[in-house]
Amino acid sequence: MKSPASSCLRRLLALSSLTAALAAPLLRAADAPTIAKPDAKYKVTVTDEGTTYLLNNGIVAARINKSTGSLEQVFYKGVDRAGHDQGGVGDWEQNTSAAAQVDGLTDSITIDPAKNGGERAEVSIKGVSKDQVQLGAGAAGGGTYFDMEIRYSMGRGDSGVYTYCTYTHPASYRAGGVGAESRFILRVNQTFDWLSVDKDRNLLAAGPLNWGTGVVVNAKEQRIMSQGPYKNSVEHKYSYNGVQFKIPAYGWSSTSEHVGVWFINPTIEYLSGGASKLELQTHYGDNDNPDPIILDYWKGSHYGRNTSLNVAQGEEWHRVVGPIFVYVNSLDKFETPSSQDMAAFKASFGNPIVPQAWHDNQTALFNDALAQAKIEKAKWPYDWVQGVDYPHKNERGSVSGQLVLNDAYAPKGYSTKLPNLTVGLTYPFDADNATNAPGPDAGGAYYGSTASWVTDAKHYQFWENGSADGKFTIDKVRPGTYTLHAFADGVLGEMARANITVEAGKNVDLGKIEWKPVRYGKQLWDIGYADRSSNEFFKGDGDNFWLWGWPLRYSLLFPNDITYTIGKSNPAKDWFFEEVPHSTADTKLWLNPEAKDPANQRFGWVKAESREQYPITTGDSGGVWRQYSAGRDTSWNIKFNLDKAVQGTAIFRIALTGADGAFGTSVSVNGQTVGRVGAFGTNAFRYNTALGVWQERDLTFDAGLLKAGENTLTITVPAGDVKSGLVYDYLRLELNEYYKPDGTKIASAQ
Repeated sequence: MKSPASSCLRRLLALSSLTAALAAPLLRAADAPTIAKPDAKYKVTVTDEGTTYLLNNGIVAARINKSTGSLEQVFYKGVDRAGHDQGGVGDWEQNTSAAAQVDGLTDSITIDPAKNGGERAEVSIKGVSKDQVQLGAGAAGGGTYFDMEIRYSMGRGDSGVYTYCTYTHPASYRAGGVGAESRFILRVNQTFDWLSVDKDRNLLAAGPLNWGTGVVVNAKEQRIMSQGPYKNSVEHKYSYNGVQFKIPAYGWSSTSEHVGVWFINPTIEYLSGGASKLELQTHYGDNDNPDPIILDYWKGSHYGRNTSLNVAQGEEWHRVVGPIFVYVNSLDKFETPSSQDMAAFKASFGNPIVPQAWHDNQTALFNDALAQAKIEKAKWPYDWVQGVDYPHKNERGSVSGQLVLNDAYAPKGYSTKLPNLTVGLTYPFDADNATNAPGPDAGGAYYGSTASWVTDAKHYQFWENGSADGKFTIDKVRPGTYTLHAFADGVLGEMARANITVEAGKNVDLGKIEWKPVRYGKQLWDIGYADRSSNEFFKGDGDNFWLWGWPLRYSLLFPNDITYTIGKSNPAKDWFFEEVPHSTADTKLWLNPEAKDPANQRFGWVKAESREQYPITTGDSGGVWRQYSAGRDTSWNIKFNLDKAVQGTAIFRIALTGADGAFGTSVSVNGQTVGRVGAFGTNAFRYNTALGVWQERDLTFDAGLLKAGENTLTITVPAGDVKSGLVYDYLRLELNEYYKPDGTKIASAQ
């Protein structure tokens, strides 16, 4: 039971999974898949095994290393579901083991099931650095001098195990932080072949060998596969990122074993970056035959938003990350693909037709995990968490109110509703200057009304969804003083209100709060919908944006680039979600000649390459990408008509959900350059997303450049690597008829 699965066994597991799938009966089962109910009849036990603890409740058993605080094995139905490919199984990024060097490593049973009738067990592994040794010095994300306490807890009837970690900085310790990244990671075995992140990324995964033996494109995370269901496709581990606030449960499941393993965050209060933080959820490791991985980043550095955690010497600081629930479930009834289903699947390798039975089964497991996430959210904060800085429900407060939209300059017919309203309480970094938005600026960037919450990993944040009528309640808030933030679909920018004080056991009713979005003048036109995504643009929808390679395929979709006519063009068809250099490479270098619709099909459109010609790399050495990465400058023209010539100041407002290498992007009006977009880099192209760091760029210019009749505004992305450019959320042109760009009031407007 203690020995990790051997490499041979892992290969057999993967092979048996595929063999079982291919040996399907002739007919699909008539019964819809149903979830097996866990049996709560067994008491929880904890066994001290010397170097490990074993928690067991008859449903799940978890073995914990007393030195590192790592989860070594996860048994479900008597089978170890963990993957042992890379040594560690369930690891916190930084671990406690180095504390032994200064006699600072201890372990204990913090909840003894022998004393509570077998209802719950909990163990603790504590590392005190004494400000002398760095814990997790060799971790990929960097180490820390903070003290750490890692706990694992299991209750009777729980179909899984909880883990949480407390980081402590005593006032006497040196100034410092927790590396660039910190996360909890779990590796599962290779029978898990289906990944689920959200409704759009709920699919059969590439096989581990297919991925592991693929040819690196540009960076180690991107590989062209030459075999398996997704042959002639690029598998990119960053395709499976998601906004943490919107993804309460995610993980892997097995089409052959009908078992799922999931991470559930009951809240995001302990995660960094607030309600828009984008992070990795699931992927494979980087070796030739990797195990599937689930990740929970509480401090991340991806997407141009390295979250900040800096604690000064003399400052006492604590953070409790979790409890995270590692949930395991299974099906007791499931559908089985027919022989016809399997034949169609095998015949379609490259752009696979995946059996509906698999989709139904795995979606049932995923939906059950999402349902469990709702249960966990209702339980939060857990009453069994004791002895750490973790206020219980009666020690927390709440804030409620109603936002009322007052958009005076909005065109006629604009709704005052606030769809997908998101409201949060954050640390008051800029309480004295919390405003709706900055003034117009020739290229100034901002994350919202105040920048700090999107990069904050030091303080707790509390976010909830509001209703379209503006009503909201944020409950279970730790006592303190906060700034209220809000954003919603259809409203450009963000609302902020400072000095919200929360007390234990009390609700703060803010009543009606007027939200006046910033407008600099009347709206002349807009393109898209301000929703911090590219969903309304061509290929920016959830079915497509995360697929690798759109910067290459742009040249196929729009060989003559884009001319968009206000009032006639359709953003869903005529405005691509990414503006990138137009590929100049011969398509023979990258296009699979057998692809039926290479510009649009989801998979199977990439020319396969050999590892002999392009040996795998561990870094960003270019790989095959060097053969087809170049592109010429790309100019998109927006044509619009004015009834008459105008005067004053025009403000071109561009909202972006990603940018890379786009500092030279220029804007011209009727042939005259008016400024550069100057967006800061977010790794949106390398990391494959249209949901990245949101930013607004406002360019002002003399409205006298506009004329009666047809006008043309041109956005030009300079020549360069095709994985550079802009990812669009929304564009709007406004006119202030009363002031010139230098602030001088126009005489006729007196």
